Amino acid sequence: MKPALDRLRDVLHDPHVTLISREFGSGNVSAPAVGADVAAVFNPLPRTASRAAAPAECSRPAHSADVAQSRLFEDILLDEIAELRDLVAATELRWRRLRERSRVAEDPVPEALVRLYARVAEAERLLVQLRSRFGYEGDSLRVI
Repeated sequence: MKPALDRLRDVLHDPHVTLISREFGSGNVSAPAVGADVAAVFNPLPRTASRAAAPAECSRPAHSADVAQSRLFEDILLDEIAELRDLVAATELRWRRLRERSRVAEDPVPEALVRLYARVAEAERLLVQLRSRFGYEGDSLRVI
């Protein structure tokens, strides 16, 4: 069973869910505001398609300088993802060794490792959105 934080994160990013807040009404509610005063409502027919799959909508075409800057940012994101994955691998290895020494099979995943997974996922999400916004696929073998 998923921990409560993972279930909440899934709900917050589900395009089929609208969050309703007593204070702000329905729509986007920031994660810190989510609590007892916020309800998640499942929308069987969402208003828009999933944002992750659809290219980002923009009112103007991309300028060549914006495209060039996006390529530089893509390289930065790729480096960040590689560093984070290395850090995740090292952290997982330390955690597994500690778990083997303590012989506790049901030891929960450390919060630091969960945060690292989230940072990798966020960087990958940003990369996908960047590529979809500027209409290029990049080197698909380098990512995800």
